Amino acid sequence: MTKLYLIRHAEAEGNIFRRMHGQYDSLITLNGLAQIQALERRFAETPIDAVYASDLYRTRRTAQAICGPKRLPLHPDPRFREVCVGSWEDLPFGELERRWPEELAAFSRDPERWMIPGAESYERYAGRFAAGLTEIAEAHPGQSVAVFTHGCVLSGGLHRLLGIPHDSTLSDNTAVCLLEYEAGRFSPVYLYDNSHLSEAISTRARQRWWRKQGGKFNLWFRDPEPADAALYDPNWAPAPGDRVWIAMLEEEAVGYAAITDTNLSCLWLRPEYRHRRFGDQLFGQAVIALRAKRVRALNIGVPTAALEALAFFAHLCGSPVQMDDVYTVYHMDIAVN
Repeated sequence: MTKLYLIRHAEAEGNIFRRMHGQYDSLITLNGLAQIQALERRFAETPIDAVYASDLYRTRRTAQAICGPKRLPLHPDPRFREVCVGSWEDLPFGELERRWPEELAAFSRDPERWMIPGAESYERYAGRFAAGLTEIAEAHPGQSVAVFTHGCVLSGGLHRLLGIPHDSTLSDNTAVCLLEYEAGRFSPVYLYDNSHLSEAISTRARQRWWRKQGGKFNLWFRDPEPADAALYDPNWAPAPGDRVWIAMLEEEAVGYAAITDTNLSCLWLRPEYRHRRFGDQLFGQAVIALRAKRVRALNIGVPTAALEALAFFAHLCGSPVQMDDVYTVYHMDIAVN
């Protein structure tokens, strides 16, 4: 009998920036790194003979929770990649809710009827996942294997192999499924177990508050209009020549982001929307645009007296690299290697 541990990647940018990252290659968040440490502790005493992962960065990095301590080689396999979402790739969820609400609902819960331009069909992605897992199970008889993958393709694969109902929202980041394989058949031991995560680092627990709001949480972004000048805070206003986006919650302008050609220029949210993770989405819009310009790292200067802004950037970037009475500087590498 072969044991197969199927593990979703740690929290990545798409999870906090609230963007549709199928095969877009994104980074792990600071909270995701804490989840990887918790996963490493979970598997410290569990025998593992081989480790496979999707070839995207967020799964390869998560797999180091097992590969590193156990000194096992990592076998990248594109069959375990997330679903290719075609023209939706890297769009904010707020934009998808606004333009394709029915298709977005089908994406997680009824993928067999979901199809948009350039995307993989359910038959294609569930088929590649099932074929890859079967091949691995046959290649490792009587052994224990870890396979690192993604939420939607995992949901589709489990439906294909076991008939489990679709719902990719069930899987927390780094949640573990255990299947057994014998005589050509898979059987589940447990599914989507996240018991190694505390409430403080569980992505699902951290999102619980806004999931109860009925979905009014995801932002979309538009170009500025002349009337938006009234929105700008004089202390955090975009400079001439900046690329600016207005952040929209449904039809309400709630803030803005601006970049230069090489760095973040400013972020601003209306006070009533702060401390509710809207800023993460605003920051994500800037990061994604700068990465597209081949910017590899950000150095973000914040007035040291702006305590609210300091806490926000510490949450995203970690400890500052420089601090004096006037400015505090945070550094963030944004290149995906």
